[in-house]
Amino acid sequence: MTHSALAGKTVLVTRGKEQAASFSAKLRAVGAVPVEIPLIAIRPAAPEEIASMVERLGEYRWLVFTSANAVRFFFPHVSLPRPLPNVAVVGRKTAAALAEHGLSPALVPDDYTAERLADLLMPRVKQGDRVLFVKGNLARPTLPEALRNAGAAVDELTVYETEPDENGRERLLSLLRRRELDAVTLMSPSAVDSLVRLLDKEVDALLSGVAVACIGPVTKEAAERAGIPVHICPTDYTTDGIIKAMEQYFSMEGR
Repeated sequence: MTHSALAGKTVLVTRGKEQAASFSAKLRAVGAVPVEIPLIAIRPAAPEEIASMVERLGEYRWLVFTSANAVRFFFPHVSLPRPLPNVAVVGRKTAAALAEHGLSPALVPDDYTAERLADLLMPRVKQGDRVLFVKGNLARPTLPEALRNAGAAVDELTVYETEPDENGRERLLSLLRRRELDAVTLMSPSAVDSLVRLLDKEVDALLSGVAVACIGPVTKEAAERAGIPVHICPTDYTTDGIIKAMEQYFSMEGR
């Protein structure tokens, strides 16, 4: 196996329990030592509202997902096969979640952001077209606002809720105080918010000397807004992309 610059590096995995395992496995494959401490917990939203909206799917021209979790929490309520609106997703990870249900999206942007998906969708949306935006409770308003400005009638359906997870606080503080983490990975703005809340006034001191890796520009912006320096941000906003970016960072002399 080719030696990786991540070999022997201890990397904090902050994803929710459901998604941490696959990321940790990829880190182990390159010789890193993952430490899983979820910063957020993801819970399903009210099933009655979801089921009611599913009955009305025929009213919509587009069905839009900007996260894999939105797909995962929505489709258990859909009896397939059945006719669906055109499906648009934000990127490969969300498309892969869709494929688990035997479905392929009609639209996937080349840059995995809500802004890019909005840019591609707007020319395809006619005045009065109905769009169902399936989301989590913390989804940014960027995409529905852009579509409404383009003349679409957008309904928003919350299928999951993201909450801070404080169960690992003492363990996290201990690891950082003992300087046992080489890198911290942040996969969403909500994870950034949770980290800042957990570390509180010690955030600057505890993260000093630790490489902070963000999955993409939206998360990076949230971290920098919170005063956290970001050392690593991939151009491919996936777990594979963030691992490659961390390898490049740690391959630099002296790291």
